[in-house]
Amino acid sequence: MGCYDELKAIVGRDQPDMVATDTVCSQMIRHWCEAMEDANPLYTDPEYADKCKYGSIIAPPTMIWSWVIPPLWPPTEPPKIWEEILRACAHGGFDQIVDTDVEMEFHRPLRPGDRVTAAARLYDVSEEKHTSLGRGHFVTVESAYRNQKNEPVCLQRVTLFIYDAGADDAV
Repeated sequence: MGCYDELKAIVGRDQPDMVATDTVCSQMIRHWCEAMEDANPLYTDPEYADKCKYGSIIAPPTMIWSWVIPPLWPPTEPPKIWEEILRACAHGGFDQIVDTDVEMEFHRPLRPGDRVTAAARLYDVSEEKHTSLGRGHFVTVESAYRNQKNEPVCLQRVTLFIYDAGADDAV
């Protein structure tokens, strides 16, 4: 079975949920805002945020993925979806990755105390493409994020180009 066939075989297949190690917290929100130089008081000023429509500080929406990233230490296995995608691509000699597109649809904000779960699945894969980077496949992963009440928080689609940079037939 070739790389494309391996990838096609996992399109739409349910994967184990990715569960946040930690709850959403004001400290992580503050660190994110410092790194991004985001001064929105809705994220870090409780007095301001309490008077707004959400009634408390909220996490910047773009932090969504950061809540379910596995800890760096101690080492853990990568999420199964990524393990399967990368294994299939490695069989085809594709070992380089570049993000090409991200679509995010937000349904509700995250507040301190929320615990995030993401259900990810391979949404789509292209046939082999030849680009200036090399030959490879465009792979789209869809993640549905929910809070501890099982309420939808965000639907995200990330498209990656997974390719072989050493291919002689790059366009």
